[in-house]
Amino acid sequence: MDCLRCQSLIESFLKQSLPPSESDEFIGHVKNCPDCYGELEVYHIVNSVVTQLDSGSEDEDIDYKASLRRMLERAGTQKRRRRFARYVFMTILATLLVIIYFLVRGIVF
Repeated sequence: MDCLRCQSLIESFLKQSLPPSESDEFIGHVKNCPDCYGELEVYHIVNSVVTQLDSGSEDEDIDYKASLRRMLERAGTQKRRRRFARYVFMTILATLLVIIYFLVRGIVF
């Protein structure tokens, strides 16, 4: 992913509306590109401040950088969960196919 594409996806990422494959690619790029990470950080701070002002809770002290790190960590955790779920699904599918094969062949367990 190039920087222009990455920066065009920042708002979608912050709204959590990116499809998983794009989100994974976006996170990979942002973690390795200081310019795009900086841009993401600015957008995140602005969105957080606006949300904070809209909710009327402007007295709260928020560590925006830590908040962004947590958001990126959660996205990484979701990626690992999807990968694990896909692994479990494929394992169950393979097991069912083996069972069906044996049932069709008339082999009893």
